[in-house]
Amino acid sequence: VLLGDIKSGIKSITKTEWETVPSFFENITKLIDTILVPGNHDANIEKLIPNGITLASSKGIIIDDILLTHGHTMPSENFSQVNTIVMGHIHPVFFQKESLINGERVWISIKCKKQKIFHSKSGELEVIILPSFNRYFYATQKKFYKKSISPIIEKMDVIQAKIVTLDGTIIGNEQQLSSVI
Repeated sequence: VLLGDIKSGIKSITKTEWETVPSFFENITKLIDTILVPGNHDANIEKLIPNGITLASSKGIIIDDILLTHGHTMPSENFSQVNTIVMGHIHPVFFQKESLINGERVWISIKCKKQKIFHSKSGELEVIILPSFNRYFYATQKKFYKKSISPIIEKMDVIQAKIVTLDGTIIGNEQQLSSVI
């Protein structure tokens, strides 16, 4: 399941994307069944998708009790039975000048009040934010980093958080959240 932003252009398809995106999909479908949940950069992506790719709604898909979504839209109450949201969109990066891992991509796991996201429910919800998997598609210096806005992140009431490096080392908690998202 790919959680969006397969291409870079927001409103159009660039010449490079016409050349590379179909090839990417053709190669990946040789290896595994693929579902794409479109992101905010994926306008007209259906023109680039070969047969064999499942194009899901931009709102996301549910597998078991997990909502897989890009993260640029607010999930509807129809998804309120989930206990976990896995999303992209934010592209979190750890910035701390004196740190050896300054500028590194990170995972974020947040436990929050479910009612803030799904008004009809109570309890806790886990939101997992994926790092960008394209190492060339994120800023390594804070002055070039532009935070993405997500309605999910804006609405949540954080109870607890973990910030984790790509190799699995926990490097922070809810107190450092504002420095990575």
